[in-house]
Amino acid sequence: MASTSSGGIPNQAAGRKLPWSEVIAFVAIAVIVLAGVLAGVLAGASPQGILTNVGFYASIAIIFAVLALGFNLQWGYTGLFNAGIAGFYLIGAYTMAIAITAPSPPIVIGGIPVYPGHLGGYSLPLAVGAILAMLAAGGAAVIIALPALRLRADYLAIATLAFASILQILANNLQSVTGGAIGITGIPKPITFVSANAPFLNAITIVGIGSAILLLFLLLLQFMAESPWGRVLRAVREDEEATMALGKNTFNYKLQAFALGGALMGLAGALFAVTLGYVSPSSSFAPAVTFSVWVMVIVGGSGNNRGVIVGAFLIYGLEWLSVQLKDYVPIALAAGLPTIRLLLIVVGLIAVIAAGVFVLFSRYMPTRGWGRVLRKIQERGWVRNGTIGAFALYGLGWVFVFLEQYKPGAIGDTIFYTRLMFIGVLLIILIIYRPEGILREHKRVLR
Repeated sequence: MASTSSGGIPNQAAGRKLPWSEVIAFVAIAVIVLAGVLAGVLAGASPQGILTNVGFYASIAIIFAVLALGFNLQWGYTGLFNAGIAGFYLIGAYTMAIAITAPSPPIVIGGIPVYPGHLGGYSLPLAVGAILAMLAAGGAAVIIALPALRLRADYLAIATLAFASILQILANNLQSVTGGAIGITGIPKPITFVSANAPFLNAITIVGIGSAILLLFLLLLQFMAESPWGRVLRAVREDEEATMALGKNTFNYKLQAFALGGALMGLAGALFAVTLGYVSPSSSFAPAVTFSVWVMVIVGGSGNNRGVIVGAFLIYGLEWLSVQLKDYVPIALAAGLPTIRLLLIVVGLIAVIAAGVFVLFSRYMPTRGWGRVLRKIQERGWVRNGTIGAFALYGLGWVFVFLEQYKPGAIGDTIFYTRLMFIGVLLIILIIYRPEGILREHKRVLR
């Protein structure tokens, strides 16, 4: 509903404001893609190869977006903290792989087992495999939720985390079912291409299918969130006892939300299996997957389906970009080392001088025009925050300068971990200045 001003006239101006948070988010994603394309051009890749690489980024980001939608339904709307996202993701991926692959008997050479084989050989259609993956993951979510949802939120997190860890151990040891540590390979693509352009065509096909699925579930979840069912979920999140007092069976609503979220995570696992063509327990379903999805939802905006999709594309984009730029950042640093040194010195001096000027002017010129302006800026914390940011950039830059000067080979190896540091800084900034995320949840108020 539109908010109203004090005179009772609907305030439509807010609806016409430019959504700067959305603009910034989409510009950031565009910059990530552009940098990846530039890295491909510098590497001498063909236009088709560059598009294939960007398509791979989009397909994996879509998978994480589906995972984030599932977690957002559980936590963002209902307040159920799931620490076992990787477990439901694993169930969906292995169910899909077992359902659609051809028979894979054990391989024994010279009496030594080379490959243990895996359960499967059903060669079912991809759509059937995806449905089975959703049912399996959703069913597992119900089994976990029946006892765990009666506990407090922290116990639910512990139970789901233990569930995910147990599943990873089982997948690693049930060799005749999952292929063990080797995993399941030879998972078929949606369409089999045999031409020289097969990688490009496969990437475009998977992006198209994933985009359609993502759009479908985004619309469906938006409809569900605005329905009476979705309003009850938000009421449970805000005050479960008050919701129970209104006659709602909150346990049933929480169970439904947890099961649907788990089913979406299973669908993401099914998409992952088809996209990569193989699944293995150690590399693909580690606890880091759960933590990544948490970050995506927090950064994008919990309780906002569009926001968590933006968060998925942004956070995974940083990982993808770190891989693309790993070979070029050391070269660029080496070429521009004198300029970077000068720039860092200038940034540090400006930060110190600006802080001193603002403090002196705001303290000794409180009644004059510029003094009042500077005092307001200081009261709002802009000087302090800008100074801290400048010094952080100054220190980080010198770290890279020293690494490049004394250990050039270390720069490329640190790019991937610098991404983690950057994400951590981004999280801190968001928690301080915008805890609702980039695209905050739409607050619903009565007239």
